[in-house]
Amino acid sequence: MFKGLLVTMLALVPVAAFAQAPAAPATETLSQTFRGTRGRDVEYQKIPPFKALDNVFHVGPGTVSVWLIPTTAGLILVDTAQEPYVDHILNNIRNLGYDPKDIRYILLTQGHLDHFGGAARIQELSGARVAAAEGDWVLMDEYARRPVPAMPPFHRTIERDIVLKDGDTVTLGSTSLKVYLLPGHTPGGASFEFTAYDKGRPYKAMLFGGPEPRGGMEGAQQFVASVNRLATIPDVSVGLLVHSWLAMSTYPNGGTFERMAQLQLRRGDMPNPFVDPASWRGWMDRLKMVSQKFLADEQAKAKK
Repeated sequence: MFKGLLVTMLALVPVAAFAQAPAAPATETLSQTFRGTRGRDVEYQKIPPFKALDNVFHVGPGTVSVWLIPTTAGLILVDTAQEPYVDHILNNIRNLGYDPKDIRYILLTQGHLDHFGGAARIQELSGARVAAAEGDWVLMDEYARRPVPAMPPFHRTIERDIVLKDGDTVTLGSTSLKVYLLPGHTPGGASFEFTAYDKGRPYKAMLFGGPEPRGGMEGAQQFVASVNRLATIPDVSVGLLVHSWLAMSTYPNGGTFERMAQLQLRRGDMPNPFVDPASWRGWMDRLKMVSQKFLADEQAKAKK
């Protein structure tokens, strides 16, 4: 039986602790600092966990998101970051009152090391099933054939487990996540739709696993199609990000950490800044422009 400490006082501790995180330079947002100028500063990256919604917690470093979704039958972890942050992630989960050994699923959005590098260790600890799209398993298989670095950060690749398919549903307890394969950043591009709750009220949440285009002409064409499809999903109120800041397509009106700062100021019936359908729609418009520009640039390169 899964046991999580859903205690209000404990849930508030990470919010207060997050207020002690280092301030961003005046010329950039905190999200940009984490992702860019201080992206390799390991100690700077080790931020406390925080509660975004009733059933959604951020437990990763500043540069890449790791989302924890508690359910009635265990924990779901979306992405794992990489070394040297795995112990930090595990401690963040513990500091929220949960046991990492209760992780039942590790869902990977991408086959890039910064998203899957911690999966092997966390699976060894918890026995969790690991799920990724076929195209991203291929990328991870390629990492497995590379020489292991002689010096830290050490990483271990992971054996193939669950292959996600478009339209699949991952269910644990009373929580279900619908799988969308939206390639263009990576060949797989797993994204997840599920119900998030704020003060008990349900909202449709969407986590887009590959929010910027890569991969030349093929990736550009895939990304255009993926964004156009993503934009047709109705009634999305909560946009969860794999990176709080992105060079081409940063989320409108503030990323994960800017919204967390707003959430610290929430009182009474004030809205949760993570529940923001207008910003999601604005992001769809921005992503469409980014996708078309990237495709046009790739087409121009091909003509040279």
